[in-house]
Amino acid sequence: MKFKFKALVASLALVAAVPASAAIATSASGNSSLILSLFDSTGAVSATFDLGFTKESFVQTADASWNLSTNVDQSAAWNSFTAAANMGTAQYAVFAGDALGSGAGAQSLFTTGAGVMARISNSTLTTALSSFDVYINANNGAASHNAVADGGSFNNASNGNAYVGVSSAYGGNAGKVGAFGSDANGLVGTNLNVWNLTSVAGNGLQLVTATQLNNAGFNPYFNLSADGVLSYVASAPVAAVPEADTTAMMLAGIGLMGFIARRRKSV
Repeated sequence: MKFKFKALVASLALVAAVPASAAIATSASGNSSLILSLFDSTGAVSATFDLGFTKESFVQTADASWNLSTNVDQSAAWNSFTAAANMGTAQYAVFAGDALGSGAGAQSLFTTGAGVMARISNSTLTTALSSFDVYINANNGAASHNAVADGGSFNNASNGNAYVGVSSAYGGNAGKVGAFGSDANGLVGTNLNVWNLTSVAGNGLQLVTATQLNNAGFNPYFNLSADGVLSYVASAPVAAVPEADTTAMMLAGIGLMGFIARRRKSV
């Protein structure tokens, strides 16, 4: 009995020691993972990070942040990218997609954009989502992919479709850049607006609905800093309210000034 118990404990410990594998979900699932993509054409390198949310689970009205440089499952990819890239020209984008179904509202893309997002056609949206999945599947299968929950991967031009710069991947001509042009991504350190693109009724040439996120009059945005902190700002910063002690001191000061002014008049 003791031997069986020890064997059971040992087997459980072995299972616990194995990292949980969590491939990035594609848009074909109907609810892809939320992805950060980095690309630098100067160094011909890219990196992909699973942000731990799906398209539907990401709360668009709540602030969020990720530190890629300190996350144990993402820091290796971040460090490899920053070592090989020119961070002055490196660009980033965040996106998630739903390619399941057809017809009005069936397919959609949650995406960042540097400016006013161009309205693309239904067929272009379908092509962009398809190339997104090509890119994601290649990263899931790449030797450099960190196959753990919320992991990261680093790739260069030799990695085929896992490298975002090739024309058939999401960052290339068939995907995001081909669909939206130069405003698709933004330089590291800049703010990127957030848009929802949704298919409409009609043929493939019909223009999709492009809606910029708005939270009580504020347009949420992403920002990726050069030190690896990705921030999602969902609402305008709230002005600081003075503490009670500070307010009391200020009122006392105003009262003292009034007293001095009155005394001078009486002299």
